[in-house]
Amino acid sequence: MSENKIDSCDDSTLQSNAPPNPRRRKLTGAGLGMSAIFTLASRPVLAAQCTSASAAASGNLSQHGTPIVCTGRTPGYWKQPQHAKEWAAPYTQGTCSSGPGKGSLGCMESPEKWTGGTPFHDVFGGSNFKINNKSLSMNQVMIMNNNSYAGLSDPDNCGCHIVAALLNAASGKTNGVLSVMDVIGMWNEWATKGYFEPSAGAKWNSAQIVAYLKTTMPL
Repeated sequence: MSENKIDSCDDSTLQSNAPPNPRRRKLTGAGLGMSAIFTLASRPVLAAQCTSASAAASGNLSQHGTPIVCTGRTPGYWKQPQHAKEWAAPYTQGTCSSGPGKGSLGCMESPEKWTGGTPFHDVFGGSNFKINNKSLSMNQVMIMNNNSYAGLSDPDNCGCHIVAALLNAASGKTNGVLSVMDVIGMWNEWATKGYFEPSAGAKWNSAQIVAYLKTTMPL
């Protein structure tokens, strides 16, 4: 098993563990380019070709010249204590009470073992991922398993993949296809409206956002 394929946050399925939401059901069929996203995602992993959200939504997956390649890492990679030094400034992972490299599996399964680290809401908007009005760290959001922790939820593990996408963009792994501001804007629009609009007429729900983000993190 690859070290970055560890928990449900990295599950390739788009099935949501969150309760059914009629609003989201309406949006599922409304987004243009879902078939294009699956086409992009089905390309050989070694090719690691990626495209912008607007291009994916429009179905324009053709690339002139040298194809753009993304080398993004999954949430399962970024949340491992041994990869803390790879987090690009100003973002920090925080510290696990078990200590770096010790009991790392427990660290990756238990948000409560972590202290410090960049708060999710220092970067992103919305009201998700707060306990007693205090924000979870970005790393704690990635550690949330089965879409729930302390009464909080993460539909389709969208927040989990947004954090990984941000770290990939900040470290240059998305090759200009997805910038830090693109990632932040994507989350903030979804958190405000319940969907993200990559292009006119396309409205992506959380599952569709995750499907796209996964095409930028093949490693």
